[in-house]
Amino acid sequence: MAYQLRIGEIIEAMHRAKMPEVEHFTAAVESLGTVMSKMLAAKIGVVGGDVTYGAGMFAAPFEPVTVGQPLPDELADLDCEECWGE
Repeated sequence: MAYQLRIGEIIEAMHRAKMPEVEHFTAAVESLGTVMSKMLAAKIGVVGGDVTYGAGMFAAPFEPVTVGQPLPDELADLDCEECWGE
C-alpha cells in the first residue's frame, strides 16, 4: 500500500517541510484551477470564481448567474446544496 495525498495535502506537507518552492507550486495550481473553474462555469452556465488555497485545500466559488437559477447537475453532491444561491 502507498500513502495517498491530494494536491492540497502535498502543498501542506511542503509547507511543513519549509520548502521555498511551495509558493511557486501553490500559485501554479491556483492559476490552472482558475482556468478550469472559468471553463467549467462557462460550459454549465454559472459564474466561476478564482481558485485559492486555504485550510489545506484548493477551492473556487461557483454561483448562479440569476436569482433562482437551479443548481446544475454537474455540481450536485459536490458541496452543500443549501448554499447554492446564497
